[in-house]
Amino acid sequence: MPRYFLLCATALAFSAACGAKAPGKHPNVVLILVDQLRADAADTWMPKTKALSDRGVRFEEMRAVAPWTYPSVISMVSGLYPQQHGADGHMNGKVMSTFSKSVPLLPRFLHDAGYHTAGFITNPFLHEWNPFHEAFDEYQSSEFINSQGNNRGHGNTVWTDRMWSDTVNPAVLEHFSNREYTTPEFTYVHYIDVHGRRAGDVRWDSAPFSGSYRAACEYVDERIIELYEFFHARYRGDLIFLVTSDHGENFEDDELVGYGKRFRQKKATVHDFNLRIPCYVLPGRSVPNRVVKGPTANLDITPTLLEWTGLDVPDVLSGMSLLKAVEGAPYDGTERPIYARMSAMGRHNDCLILDGKKYLRHFDPRTGKVGARHTFDLELDRRETTDLGPNFQPHEARFEEAAGDRGYALPATFENPGESLLKALDELGYGGGEDGG
Repeated sequence: MPRYFLLCATALAFSAACGAKAPGKHPNVVLILVDQLRADAADTWMPKTKALSDRGVRFEEMRAVAPWTYPSVISMVSGLYPQQHGADGHMNGKVMSTFSKSVPLLPRFLHDAGYHTAGFITNPFLHEWNPFHEAFDEYQSSEFINSQGNNRGHGNTVWTDRMWSDTVNPAVLEHFSNREYTTPEFTYVHYIDVHGRRAGDVRWDSAPFSGSYRAACEYVDERIIELYEFFHARYRGDLIFLVTSDHGENFEDDELVGYGKRFRQKKATVHDFNLRIPCYVLPGRSVPNRVVKGPTANLDITPTLLEWTGLDVPDVLSGMSLLKAVEGAPYDGTERPIYARMSAMGRHNDCLILDGKKYLRHFDPRTGKVGARHTFDLELDRRETTDLGPNFQPHEARFEEAAGDRGYALPATFENPGESLLKALDELGYGGGEDGG
């Protein structure tokens, strides 16, 4: 029997035995993030996960608050916007920040409440050059990738054949098979399999699936189900198993329609092909069958999980708990302003989503001033192809307010990246390369 399947069988047997022991009043949490997974791709090419989500909770209008991994993930686990937590790039050039250790993070909240916290990471933006790993009891990233450059205290970036989910899943199962289930547990798994699928890129030669975005989605679908079945057995259904992404991807003519590539760029604009992401909660003991249709943002995930696990939601968080909507309370969301921005690699644009419209600004990096303004009707024009003009009234003031720090911003340290980091960023699609980022 292959080692992977033997480990699965052993882990499932162990989890079934341990599952009889209740660790306490807090439900277990498993957060699965599939890097660069569009909402429509998840609905179409991940049929098993989608079918389970139809019996759980689906957030139909979930958006990332940034179109690239670093700021988006930290927003997801902090409940703060990028201009508040500081994990970002800068419009003035190719610099990146190291965010403050004072940024509140979901795994730290849960650890303080008695959870065992574990992270399994395959994206270099979340390697140990920033403080993200310090919020976890167990953090595995070097097993799968090396980091992003000498200036971050590590060697050159290396994309290895251990970055795929067929390596990540055994690491997850092995960790928990060797751990007795005596306290509630939080697990974060970051898959990179569907990130930047481009035919002919030698980086993908070792992948255990064919060279297409669809094949990667279908492969990860199976890996998600493996983890769901394992954790569902381990916890006897006492879990919140959430599947989401950090940003989307451009498909077909996404960059060409409307006003075209001047303003519609992969990884560099806040159009919905970059922002719309899936967010599913798969069936569990405390998970109802619900569809939340109003606009939501991934910075809502942390306050929602905090309230769902019975913990207090700090007032400083900009995200809102969606638990009442999950439980069936009416939620429209159209009157709630949602802000997103791209500020990195010499680019800066942002948007406000409010009352069914998107108001979008592009900044001139040479002057720092707004160079173009656009409005789109998200209800009538889902692909944002028809610009309704630069008039943001009656929401001009609300846009400026949303773009601010809301009186709570933590310091960040910016560094000029070395050549190895620049090369890595280019491979990820942030420097004008051909990898979708």
